[in-house]
Amino acid sequence: MSVIPDVATQFHRGIAAHLATHEGLIGLAVSGGGDSIAMMHLAASAIDPERLYIFTIDHGLRPEAADEIAQVAAQASRLGLKHIVAQWQWDGTGNLQAVARAGRWATLRALAAEYKVGSVWMGHTQDDQIETFMMRLARGSGVDGLTAMQASTQRDGLTIFRPLLEMTRADLRAWLTFQDIRWCDDPSNEDARFDRVRARQMFAELSDLGLTAKRVLQTIDHMQAARETLQQAARDFAKRNIRQVSGDLLISSEALMLQKADAPRRVMAAAIGWMGGRKFRPRFEQLLDSVRRVQAGETTTLGGCILTPDKDGTIRLTREVAATKSIALSTTHDRVIWDKRWCLLGPLRNGMTVKSLGKGIQFCPDWRQSGLPRVSLLASPAVWQGADLVAAPLAGLSNGWSAQFVADFHSMAFAIED
Repeated sequence: MSVIPDVATQFHRGIAAHLATHEGLIGLAVSGGGDSIAMMHLAASAIDPERLYIFTIDHGLRPEAADEIAQVAAQASRLGLKHIVAQWQWDGTGNLQAVARAGRWATLRALAAEYKVGSVWMGHTQDDQIETFMMRLARGSGVDGLTAMQASTQRDGLTIFRPLLEMTRADLRAWLTFQDIRWCDDPSNEDARFDRVRARQMFAELSDLGLTAKRVLQTIDHMQAARETLQQAARDFAKRNIRQVSGDLLISSEALMLQKADAPRRVMAAAIGWMGGRKFRPRFEQLLDSVRRVQAGETTTLGGCILTPDKDGTIRLTREVAATKSIALSTTHDRVIWDKRWCLLGPLRNGMTVKSLGKGIQFCPDWRQSGLPRVSLLASPAVWQGADLVAAPLAGLSNGWSAQFVADFHSMAFAIED
C-alpha cells in the first residue's frame, strides 16, 4: 500500500480519541518546517477550520524566518485558518536551546490564554521521539525520562497533543511532496552544536550496530508501562511515609533511603517539586547531595524548599521565602489564592498585598503558640499595607483574616513533569 494515502488515514485515526474528549478551540504550533506544515494541512482536512488557530513564534534569530512565516501565513489563508504570529527575542544569556524552548512555550501559553485555546498541538514525529530518548539516555535519565514524549500531556492547565508521534519525518515529507505542498528546512537542524542533532547522528551510528528505530520504540513502550507501575507504587509509599501538616511535609527516614529503591527517589523528587512550586523535578545528583546533607544534620535548600532535619531522623520540608511572590489585592474579590496553596479571607482594602511573612514575624509576639516552627511561619501568607503588616493568620495575628491551605500533596504531586 502506498504511504501517501496512509498518512492521512493514520492521522485521522490518531486524532479521533483526542477530539472526542476535547471539543474546544485548538492551537497548532506551526514553524514552517515539514512536520508542522504537514500537521496544519492534515488538521485542516479533518477539523472545522473555525476551531483552529495557527500559532507561529518568530524567534528573530535567522533572516530567513520572515520568508518562512510568510509561507505559513499564505498556506493558512488558503486553508481558511486564522494565523497568529508572536515575537520572542533572546537576550543573549543562557543556553540558547534551553532558553528558546522555555520562551517558545511561554509564548504559546500566552497565545492559548488570549485566544481561549484549551489544546495545543505540536508537530513532533517518531524521529523526534527517538532523538529525545537518545538525548535523555546520554544524560543518564531514569525510567521517567526514557519514556520520552507522551502523545497527550497536561502542562500549565493546557493539553499538549502530538498527533504525528507515530509517523516518520520521511513519510510526512513524501506526503507533502505528493500533495505539492512546500515547506522550509531550518539549517540549524543540521548544526552539530545542538544536542538534538548530535543525538540524531549518534542514533544513525548505533543503527549500524542493530539499535533500530523499532528497538528504541519498543524500549520506550516498555518504559512507559513501567512508569505507570512505579508511579502507583510511589503513591502508596508516599501515603505511608509523608504526612502533610498545614503547608509543610513531614518525611520519614525511610523516604530518605534513595540508594535503596525507586519509590524513595520518586517520592522525594515529587515532594521537592510540589513544595517548591516547580514544573520539573530536581536533578537526581542534586537530590542525592541535599538528602546526604540533611541526613548529616545540616539544614539545606533545594528547588525553592528548605529541608530541616529532626531528632528522630525525619525531615521537615518547608517553602522557601525567596521562592514566593507577592500579589496585589483587589476589592472586587472576596477571597485570595496565594502561592497556589493558600486561600485567604478577610477585610480587603485597596493597596493591600499578600506576600510571605518573612521578617514580619517580629511583629507577631504570639507566633510560638501556633505550634509551627519559625521556618514554616516565615513562608506563610501575610497581608501587608505597604510596609505595614496587617495580618499573619498562621502566626497569631489575624485582624479578621483567615488562611486555609488548599493544596494536597498526595493528590497533586505526581502530576509534576519529569
